[in-house]
Amino acid sequence: MNETDEDQAEDVGSCDFGECYLKQFSDNYDKVHIPLSIAVCLFGTFSNVANIIVLTRKRMRTPVNVLLTGLSIAQLLLAANYFGLLTVEYFRMRCHRLPWTLQVAWYRLVNVNLNVVFHTTAFAHTIVVAIFRFAALRWPIQANRYIYRCELAVIASAIVWAVVPVICTPVFLSSQVGQLSYDYMNCSLDVMYDLNYSNQSTIIAAVFWMFGIVLKLFPSLLLTAVIIGLIHSLKSVDRRRSNLQVQPAIASFDSATQMATDMQSVNRAKAAVLKKARRKRTAARPRTTRMLVLVLLLCVLVEFPHGVLNLFTAIYGAEFGLRVYDHLGSFMEMLTLLYSSINFVLYCTMSNDFLRTFRGLFCPCSHAEPPDDKSARSIAMRTHLRLNVKDSINVAKDAADKCLLAKRYSDSGMVAAAAKLTLYVNEDAPLHCN
Repeated sequence: MNETDEDQAEDVGSCDFGECYLKQFSDNYDKVHIPLSIAVCLFGTFSNVANIIVLTRKRMRTPVNVLLTGLSIAQLLLAANYFGLLTVEYFRMRCHRLPWTLQVAWYRLVNVNLNVVFHTTAFAHTIVVAIFRFAALRWPIQANRYIYRCELAVIASAIVWAVVPVICTPVFLSSQVGQLSYDYMNCSLDVMYDLNYSNQSTIIAAVFWMFGIVLKLFPSLLLTAVIIGLIHSLKSVDRRRSNLQVQPAIASFDSATQMATDMQSVNRAKAAVLKKARRKRTAARPRTTRMLVLVLLLCVLVEFPHGVLNLFTAIYGAEFGLRVYDHLGSFMEMLTLLYSSINFVLYCTMSNDFLRTFRGLFCPCSHAEPPDDKSARSIAMRTHLRLNVKDSINVAKDAADKCLLAKRYSDSGMVAAAAKLTLYVNEDAPLHCN
């Protein structure tokens, strides 16, 4: 009796964290991993298709949205590719013969390598988005002149898609297809093929070091620094806005509308409309930045632990991989899929422009603004024109003065809207200018 108690105590004492806790967690989670992951993949596929359709509309065309489109394309391919891999895994677990054939094993090898490329491409796009947004907030004048342009965003996205597969080349050499010499997963089949690590230990160690530091930890730390910078910039913007006593309704209009303001002031109803439009316009940029901060933060929360696991596997070798890494592999895979699918929810809840465009495209019965409507800034511009230009024209003495004022508004950049308003201020007697 005493010997039995001592043996049990010895077993408990020799049980490490990986075998006692992580293995139990892995066994329980693996029961729901495949159906849950398939559901997330399906949602991620359709949601990223919606992201691409919305972000490529003309009214949504900004440098950040161009990069977010590249991110959505990578996440779409990742979700669709994972769906094929999970479908094969579902039938492998039920010992069907086809998933264990040589051809399907090669498909799984290509699939796994493509998943690495798509995952890394999405991560790289996230970093570029963060850098573009930080530059636009930190150095607005220089960034708008040299960096914050759609053409450069397209070039940056193309570079990411071209460079990432080259960086991931060692990963392609770390796995191979081999024939199993024993029954695996309790499947008693004559011939079974599966993936296994390469026999070259140097390549395996290099891959884990590269993934742990170069592709995971270092980019995660860089992204964390950019997130801190974005948060600091947001606080600075809010502080400057709160200290600003008088802010024009639309800064770009000041020179063009000075004559109209001198002629006749805006009444209280007009001022209320302009105040509401100004509030929407000034809140749009910080709100978008906060959405991006949340997207970046989720990316760090997913990528940093993955990098730590790869680094520890490179340091401690195969024993750490068997005791810890393998038990957390499925769960980390789920976190990656979930992050690749959740951006659509964030865009809809934190971006009014995205939600308005999405509803206009896919829910026409919801009375949303049509997809080609202008942004809050353009709405405010039209409102300002409608209120001030009309008043200015009406107080002009004769047709010549009205035409001169109409020309000043058109030359100041408000071409289409100003021309329509100035030419048809009075419905009974339309004004015609040469």
